[in-house]
Amino acid sequence: MDFTIAFLPDWLVISSLIVSSLFILLIAIRIDWRKTYESGTLNVWFVTIFALAAMWMLRAEIDSGLNVHVLGTMLFTLMFGWRLGIVGLSLVCVLISLWGNSLAVNLGMAILLNALVGATVCYAVFLIVEKFLPNNFYIYLYVSAFFGAALNYCLIATLSVLLLGMYGAQSWSTLINDYLPFLYLMSFSESFVTCGLLTIFVVYRPEWVFSFRDERYLKGK
Repeated sequence: MDFTIAFLPDWLVISSLIVSSLFILLIAIRIDWRKTYESGTLNVWFVTIFALAAMWMLRAEIDSGLNVHVLGTMLFTLMFGWRLGIVGLSLVCVLISLWGNSLAVNLGMAILLNALVGATVCYAVFLIVEKFLPNNFYIYLYVSAFFGAALNYCLIATLSVLLLGMYGAQSWSTLINDYLPFLYLMSFSESFVTCGLLTIFVVYRPEWVFSFRDERYLKGK
């Protein structure tokens, strides 16, 4: 979620920006950017970042500073993996701030929630499903992608509401009764968008999806 009102205390604004910047730097230096460029992944990655930022701008505002929109975190993570997922989602947050759809003062917290927490949760769901469930395309699509997208969306929504309530951005009654239910309902849209786009990419451009392997999910099934 991105925040369109200033509500965080100064110490949290500064600390969240420092922590998120350090994490991104540590992750970015561990990415083999040359290999990513030579494989053609980098071009797709950049295009997807701008597409996702544009998707975030398609939002519905419920109250002052309260909006809902699709995140696409699970889709992005399954397409590019954990490291590229975190760096890419962080750039989405930066673009949204530069375009004026989110306050720059909230950038550090937005990166922590949407990139670091979001991509980590999504990739953890994918790894758990891979380890404990059969290697099946429908399990990959409906458990990893569909369920994982909904779970991540509900988690980010809950954390966002807790932050908004703790620091007095809105009353708890407004957040819990009017805002949070819309966010939980939006998790179904998140899941359907994730599954729909992932199916298209797997069918027509499987090389774009880092987590998908024909020999693992389709051959011999």
